[in-house]
Amino acid sequence: MISNFFYIGVMKFLNIGSKYILVGYLIRVLGENGYGTLTWVDSIVQYFIMLINFGFDLYAAKYVVENKNNPKKLNEAISAIYYIKGILFLISFILLIPLTFNTEINTVINLIFLMLVMGIGEVLTPIWFFQGIEKMKTITIITFFSKLILVLLTFFFIKNNTDIHLYILFLVFTNIIWGFFGFLMMKKEANFKFVVVTFDLIKNYLKEGYLFFIGKLSTFLFNLGTVFLIGYLFTKGQVAGFDIAIKIVFVFIIPFEVLQQALFPVIVRGVKKSVLRNITVATFIISTATSVLLYIFSENVIVIFGGIEMYKYSYVLDLLLILIPIVSLTIVVGNCILVAKGYYKQYNWSLIVSAIVFVFLLVVLKTTNQLNFLNVILIRVLADFIQLLIRFYYNFKFKII
Repeated sequence: MISNFFYIGVMKFLNIGSKYILVGYLIRVLGENGYGTLTWVDSIVQYFIMLINFGFDLYAAKYVVENKNNPKKLNEAISAIYYIKGILFLISFILLIPLTFNTEINTVINLIFLMLVMGIGEVLTPIWFFQGIEKMKTITIITFFSKLILVLLTFFFIKNNTDIHLYILFLVFTNIIWGFFGFLMMKKEANFKFVVVTFDLIKNYLKEGYLFFIGKLSTFLFNLGTVFLIGYLFTKGQVAGFDIAIKIVFVFIIPFEVLQQALFPVIVRGVKKSVLRNITVATFIISTATSVLLYIFSENVIVIFGGIEMYKYSYVLDLLLILIPIVSLTIVVGNCILVAKGYYKQYNWSLIVSAIVFVFLLVVLKTTNQLNFLNVILIRVLADFIQLLIRFYYNFKFKII
């Protein structure tokens, strides 16, 4: 488990670290509005990426854990997942067509279509497989080289705000490389061969994944929905400010995401309640201390990440720092414990209810003419807090921790 924990941590660091290196560079060469436009486009595309993954990134590892000693069943499970993701990738392009009729979105529709091609990599990449067999070293190495290629291509060729198309092309290219080699390594590791699966099996997988998909959609509503709303109603510069601040917050949540992924197979097999309680308490103490420390140096931190131009958005970072303990605990008591213990419906209800509250408050603000940049951020934080409370409620109700 320690080795698995280490490689999951390295992979998370590579994913997030490369993003932060690129953010610091891109916001300087593309400018506040150019970077804001890029982020806004990504907030739209990520909804389709979420559809392609259909929650498999959250629960498909469970199929691998359960069937890794049964080659026939494992081939069926992997085949079904790939068939579903491939079909959903094609459906994504069809669903994108109606967006062309929206005036605001139509101004960047070519960027959206181009970025969506990176869904090929999402279809192919079997992180869930390597997580299930607890051998993350291979996919970590592949991730390292794909991210390195993207960073080098960006530094060498992206020089001004006219290069957005080229950057997205590099993003698509490296994502496909990542997925292709990940698939090849999975095929070798599992001696995998595509097999014909029944419609009933695919139907069952979709049925099981449905709640995770709805839950994931709810999560995206908080993160990417907020970015989309800010870009649609306000300015692309404010998109850039919010994105820099939220990225800083989430880089300090990485350790808890790593913890969740490493512990998931272990908790599925069974651990004592005392262990789960200790993990929860440690998460609260460490994440809260981190949040307080960052608050003290928030102005310096945002300038380091985004440049002096982002200094004016330091107040946004101050508001969002409370998400470090909230989201960290949400991940541990939800993704790490509720899902691993089989409480799928309860896990997803926490997402759905908090998303409904988020949308309801947006409507209230709109009807009372209070829908502004600051208030959108505040209800974003409130929705996450409600989600945490619901997950704690279920953990105590079922006496899990």
